[in-house]
Amino acid sequence: MPVADLPAARAGGLHVLTAWGRGFAQWWLAGLRDAVPAQWREWAEGEARPIATLWRDGDSVTCRLMSAAGPAEIRIPCPSFNAAALERWLTGQGVTREATTVALVISRELFFLRELSVPKAAFGALLRILDQDIVRRTPFQLSDIWHAATAVGEEADGVVPMCHWIIRRDRAEAALSELGLTSRDVDCLAVADTGGEAVPVITFRAVSDEDPAWALRAVRLLAAAALGAVLLGLVVFEWRQASVAAAVETALIEARQSAQSGRDGMNPAARLFAMKAETGVLAVWDELSRILPNHTFLTETRIAEGTVTLSGFSADAARLVRLIDQSPLFSGATLTSAITPDANEHKERFSIAFKLRGARAARPAARPRTAP
Repeated sequence: MPVADLPAARAGGLHVLTAWGRGFAQWWLAGLRDAVPAQWREWAEGEARPIATLWRDGDSVTCRLMSAAGPAEIRIPCPSFNAAALERWLTGQGVTREATTVALVISRELFFLRELSVPKAAFGALLRILDQDIVRRTPFQLSDIWHAATAVGEEADGVVPMCHWIIRRDRAEAALSELGLTSRDVDCLAVADTGGEAVPVITFRAVSDEDPAWALRAVRLLAAAALGAVLLGLVVFEWRQASVAAAVETALIEARQSAQSGRDGMNPAARLFAMKAETGVLAVWDELSRILPNHTFLTETRIAEGTVTLSGFSADAARLVRLIDQSPLFSGATLTSAITPDANEHKERFSIAFKLRGARAARPAARPRTAP
């Protein structure tokens, strides 16, 4: 919506706020531009915003497009031209209407021109100053016109010469309606300079000069970086939580092992070494088969806590104690009961107990605790 469409008081307040915001944004972007290396700035700026200029040429409308792909031009008969036809042509050129600045070139004679000298320090309130000039020094009403100012010379002593462009709304709308357009279909009104180039003088909507492509890319890069930082933070947090959980689980396992080793009287490594050093059951049977005479056979064998107890029959039971003691695997052989002759087997019944060499001593049984 053009500025002149708003009430004067409201427009003045919005102008001040908008001008302050634009001034701050331009100052910040200028500082950022100076701080960024030239190579980065060239990459960030990317392609310039396409500009399409329209003007009536006899019974047709000439459309000229300046874009990164190069200039393009077409003449469309007036009866066939409208906003939809313009959009179709822009799409065919590889650009969109939203990303293109559309300027309607009209005759200078439709404008009322005023020369101004504006201090550079007053640029922040330029729109409000122009509105006040219109009300106090011209016969126009703000609701009946569109107006804007453009610089026409170099700054001198902090003062910039400017040209104040004023056009009655009915004249501008008539020029637009001749092409089947309204003020919503174009971004600005322009005039042709002495070289025939279009010069925008009244802007309806903000264009790329106020929102340069490199600034938009910078904002997008910052947003992507922020999103990446959040995702990375979540990944690191999950990894840290998993590491802490694994450490706690390992500590619990070690605590259980320490408690168990405390009950056993030795640590797990020593207990495992001792278990490997003990004589196995197969080794015991193999050694007994080697040292016992052929006239001896066993009826019962018990192996527990490093002690072996044998019961059976033999033709010479007393000699078995000496044979067992001579074995490198056994020691401390003793008769656990008297040798008795057996009438059925015609041999002597015996019961012998002995120790396995290198076996751990049996753990003492826990003393029962009495209730207090």
